[in-house]
Amino acid sequence: MTKRLYNFFPGGGSDPGINPSFLVELKATCPQNGDVNVRLPIDRGSERVFDKQILQNIKDGFAVLESDSRLNDDIITNAIIDSYLGILNPVFGPSFEADFVESIVKMGHIGVKTGQQGHVRRLCAAFS
Repeated sequence: MTKRLYNFFPGGGSDPGINPSFLVELKATCPQNGDVNVRLPIDRGSERVFDKQILQNIKDGFAVLESDSRLNDDIITNAIIDSYLGILNPVFGPSFEADFVESIVKMGHIGVKTGQQGHVRRLCAAFS
């Protein structure tokens, strides 16, 4: 998060994809040289509900994760986000919730190791 807030460009500065009002809030919560273990809700506005609000947050510049913010920069992924947020959705458009579930199930079949073949990482950021 610190890179996005304070050193996004080689000479410094913030990620221009962050909504200016959200940038002020993020900098107050995550000051430069502050506690790097501060927790932020990823889905502002509906933290405890699984819904498509995160997509609206991405569109409006309220994405906490840089990878989420970049979805809005690409013409293809931007169109997908728009398809979920359209006025005719969910009646005539795709269902974000159903599509998300389907994608998670598909990802669950990618190179799954079971039994003695694999192991659980104790520290996600480290290779073991």
